[in-house]
Amino acid sequence: MSHQDKGLNLEVSSGRQCRIQKVVLAYKYRGAGYLWHKSMRRALERWPSLKRRVLYADPRHYWTLRGGPEYLAEQEGQKARTARSNWLAHRIADCKPMSILEVGCGYGKQIANIRRIVGDVVQITGIDFSLSQLSLAQAHLRSDDNVFLIHGSGDRLPFADHSFDLVLTSAVILHNPPEIADKIRQEVLRVARCWCVHNEDTDTTYNRFGYDTAAWYQARGLNRVDSSKIPVEVFAESDDPAGESERSQFCLVDLR
Repeated sequence: MSHQDKGLNLEVSSGRQCRIQKVVLAYKYRGAGYLWHKSMRRALERWPSLKRRVLYADPRHYWTLRGGPEYLAEQEGQKARTARSNWLAHRIADCKPMSILEVGCGYGKQIANIRRIVGDVVQITGIDFSLSQLSLAQAHLRSDDNVFLIHGSGDRLPFADHSFDLVLTSAVILHNPPEIADKIRQEVLRVARCWCVHNEDTDTTYNRFGYDTAAWYQARGLNRVDSSKIPVEVFAESDDPAGESERSQFCLVDLR
């Protein structure tokens, strides 16, 4: 066997060992459910619609499995995600709300960016149905006494009507099937006092449903709706800036 062949075999062997180590660690720290989910994600790669129905029909299950240090590291490693979050935070700050609710707050990235821009006087509440995500958010935001984190569901918000100046979703509604997505929008509209704000992609993929959020509000007679694509320059660090911008939708509804 040549030195080149030996080197190739060592590389293949090393790659297999690395994959095996990842499998062992996934099982050890995240359990059999997470390992099954990751395996099925690969197995159904060629059938995106089936993959969406099998693995993402219940986003509660997915985000409870997904919400952990691995997901946080993955998201924080994407500069385009941070740029989008910062852009969205500035648009929210322009509204000058004194109270904000983020539905589907995840590990607290958007809340932290909003806080950095609006200052510490504004009360911010985050709600998420994933306890694993909320535990990360609590660690991420523990030094902020004016942030309140709640375990709950966006389609049944535990708040009175018109409780918040501004209610936000960011890449949340798109992960839910139509009947749940509709309930979330209805709940956002119910608890918002002045503004409803959404960052939701419009395309359909293996793990998300595409919606035109602005059209949903306009169909209900709400005409003060600002709808636009997020500028392509926001996604400059992305592998596909034009595509990211094209499928994005920023929607702001003025209820005043």
